Amino acid sequence: MSLSKQLGLGFLILAAILGLEYYTDWDVALQNHFFYVESKEWLINRELHQRMSFVFYKGIKNSVIAIGIVSLLYFALSFRYQKLKTYRRFALLLFLSIVFVPLIVAGSKTITNVYCPAQLNIYDGQYPFVRVLENYPEDFVQVKKGRCFPAGHSTVGFSLMMLYFCFHNKRRKIIALGGAISLGWITGLYQMLRGQHFLSHTAFSMVASWMVIIIIVAIVDKVRLRYGKN
Repeated sequence: MSLSKQLGLGFLILAAILGLEYYTDWDVALQNHFFYVESKEWLINRELHQRMSFVFYKGIKNSVIAIGIVSLLYFALSFRYQKLKTYRRFALLLFLSIVFVPLIVAGSKTITNVYCPAQLNIYDGQYPFVRVLENYPEDFVQVKKGRCFPAGHSTVGFSLMMLYFCFHNKRRKIIALGGAISLGWITGLYQMLRGQHFLSHTAFSMVASWMVIIIIVAIVDKVRLRYGKN
């Protein structure tokens, strides 16, 4: 499928996600299962998060950052040691994905102005529940903007979807892609259980991350083709 067709399909899927979020209650219906009304706590409360964040929050994030650093070092060293040249493109793609997927996708939440479930009045928060495409009530005085859409933490895992382009073998491509998607959803689900995101937030991030990845691949391959494949 051409780049334009893949991007077009991606935009359609993103629109579908926003449409479902706007016209249905699927987000809230699912999120209700993670919130205890009586105690007003989430399935993963603050105390539990402090014990689990080492693995599911900081651990995964730091591990992916380490992969990015190793990829950058490999790319740099490949110009000195010719035996490393074979995987130079893969190292560059992986590094760029780990940097730009979170930067672009997660960074966009600074302008969407959407609050996390735990901040909403339907879950004992202080902000009104407003869908992504809705406007806030006229009488709502906003002191601090929301920064919860799209999901940010899951983009760390989704950035590894670039591994799909780092293998030639179809089986390995599928395994790599499946592993990256799973990692992204593990982090996304963890955040949902904490009341930090709705399902649509993570679904949107996954598709948007893939779109950024295919753009990175297209740009890198175009530059390499123009200036030589070294």
